[in-house]
Amino acid sequence: MPIAEILTIGDELLSGDVVDTNSNYLDPILADLGWEVTRHTTVADELLVIADAMREAAARAEFVVTSGGLGPTEDDLTLEALAIALGCELRLDQPTMDGIEARFRSFGRKMTPNNARQAMVPEIGEIIENGAGTAPGFLAPLGNCQILLLPGVPREVRWIAEHTIRTRFQLPEPFVARRSFKLIGYGESRLATDVDEIVKKHSPLVRFGYRAIGTEVHLKLAAFVGDFTDGPDSAEQAVHACERDLDSLLGDRVFGKDDTTLVGALADRLNAQSATVAVAESCTGGLIGKLLTDRPGSSSYFYGGCDTYSNESKTQLLGVDPAIIVEHGAVSEDVAGLMAIGVQKTLGTTWGLSATGIAGPDGGSEHNPVGTVYVGLAGPEGLEVKRLRMFGDREMIRSNTALTLLDLLRQRLGASTV
Repeated sequence: MPIAEILTIGDELLSGDVVDTNSNYLDPILADLGWEVTRHTTVADELLVIADAMREAAARAEFVVTSGGLGPTEDDLTLEALAIALGCELRLDQPTMDGIEARFRSFGRKMTPNNARQAMVPEIGEIIENGAGTAPGFLAPLGNCQILLLPGVPREVRWIAEHTIRTRFQLPEPFVARRSFKLIGYGESRLATDVDEIVKKHSPLVRFGYRAIGTEVHLKLAAFVGDFTDGPDSAEQAVHACERDLDSLLGDRVFGKDDTTLVGALADRLNAQSATVAVAESCTGGLIGKLLTDRPGSSSYFYGGCDTYSNESKTQLLGVDPAIIVEHGAVSEDVAGLMAIGVQKTLGTTWGLSATGIAGPDGGSEHNPVGTVYVGLAGPEGLEVKRLRMFGDREMIRSNTALTLLDLLRQRLGASTV
């Protein structure tokens, strides 16, 4: 397979002040286009360090994508570093300058002088339009490699990826057939054990990989065209045969495949049934509602929610009997159930969801240690409450609780749409 590398640039990435989400976003796009990403490299905002990293990546790969360092400040050095790597000078690109000035005018502002740096580009190469920001991308040949410079702002990376990378860097023939299965709460080691016979059956022509992201786990299949004498169709057929076996084994535990998200799969089921949902949250503090509304068009199924952190709010907003809280505690099966019923009734939805628990790092007890969460689902067929035991830090406990509850609702809604 043709090789691609991703080079991210910025002191803030090395210090940990900013998390690199751009590489994670670009990886599957490049794979879909037929590229094999073999390396991620992150370097500091140092001119010669960036230039050296560009040369080294270009010597290994046929396509290099960089992210960061195209802004207007003195530490934005990526264009200058590329000019050094190319052995050329920078030039002022007047159409780019005019575009930056026009963008500022559209905001009712005057362009600051330092933004002119973004119009200084290498003499070799071409400007790549950025419809989401002031910093254009840039594409140039570096040895036998094409190097594409992207901004560091994620929304701008996504805009250029959709309008340039997908349209200009699709390889003419697929080098690999792929499929990805996504599950919640299955456990990477358990999944690997359960699918072991299928792996033995389809290996080595189909290759298997596993990826755990919190409570979410992905099982990836890949068949390389070069391993088949009959070409791409045989690779696709091998993956499809393996997929059928996995579907039979895993069934509705799979919430989605490839680009499908959990919320997307859940939204499809809610909309197909004209069902609506409301949430009552304690330990998750609004995260479940956020996830449900991250998807455009969420108003078709999401009515609202109550962040009932205190006992008083559970009583006043959801009608939870204070005597039940006193008797059983706020983190209990009884309270989770009443919260789900209360928000369902209050907002008049098909489904009411609830979560109450101890996210830590303090507050646990022998009966309810940190990571204990009760979730409730009130629906047309009655109430279901589950006790969950989540592990990790506060952020992981809250996130995994929200995802687990949404996946429970997806399964309760019935037939798969993946």
